[in-house]
Amino acid sequence: MTTPLTGISLVGMKTVDDIRAYLDYIGPEARFELSYTTQPGFLEEIAPLVEGRVISVHACCPATEYFPNFGSADPEVIQTSFEDMETTLRTALRFGASAVVLHAGYVTDLAMPAVYSRRKAIIDREEFRRDIRHPDGAICGPEYPFQPHYRRHADIARQQLVTLARRYADAGVALAVENLNPRVGYLFQTPDEMVELAHLDPTLYLCLDVGHLYISAQAYGFDYLEGIQKIAGTGKVATTHLHSNRSGNGRFEDDHANFYDNAFPDKEIIAILSTCGAALVLETLEDPVGNTLHLTQRLTEKLAPTED
Repeated sequence: MTTPLTGISLVGMKTVDDIRAYLDYIGPEARFELSYTTQPGFLEEIAPLVEGRVISVHACCPATEYFPNFGSADPEVIQTSFEDMETTLRTALRFGASAVVLHAGYVTDLAMPAVYSRRKAIIDREEFRRDIRHPDGAICGPEYPFQPHYRRHADIARQQLVTLARRYADAGVALAVENLNPRVGYLFQTPDEMVELAHLDPTLYLCLDVGHLYISAQAYGFDYLEGIQKIAGTGKVATTHLHSNRSGNGRFEDDHANFYDNAFPDKEIIAILSTCGAALVLETLEDPVGNTLHLTQRLTEKLAPTED
């Protein structure tokens, strides 16, 4: 069995010294995903350390004022989204990344600010509040992806994503759409939606975020590991995001906590994902070395030869 490519997002490394310390411990095999929080100046600072070690880029990179919203019917929002994704494509090509991860869009025609306080002001509007099932976290219910207004924006996004994926494929980079957590306003939250995306076009790929899917399973009531298997079974998962959270019993938290914490079923997750051809990328906010060593251990356990 081929050992999967592994890496870690830079979202949890805030300084050049953080990255240097990680490299000193892990060694030359260290690989990274550039984060959507990376400012232009910081990107230039870290370039000498990470060039040749980047396996994926999380859009947009460098960071932009607005997140892409390919679910919008506003031509200006769509144009800006394509322009920002073109900049991210240049970043991917510069650093040698094979995939770009994208949050595809939102259930609104508005541009979605990257700054949380401005984004929350939009999510707090009545058009979103009506779909909230669990107020803490603005979590929706299982009927949300079937609402006409949700479907309208999802249909727009699917059309735009095919165009974008083909552009990326022409440049030799895979566009990987990420499943989001079940918050109102967010597109593509469930296994069925991800399977539908996988079948849209040969050039369109997926990023399976296991933490987000865990929250969706808690909110919507589907079997979590079966959901992972369903998405992985498409053969279109280019990369993954590995992290845990404290969700459950009415709690919905996108903690991006250590992959080894919260009694998370990490062993079962790796058993599924290690055979689907996807890169395994940690997207944790703390303990980069500890998470990397834990992932390596889990892979070693999975890939170790068994005695006859």
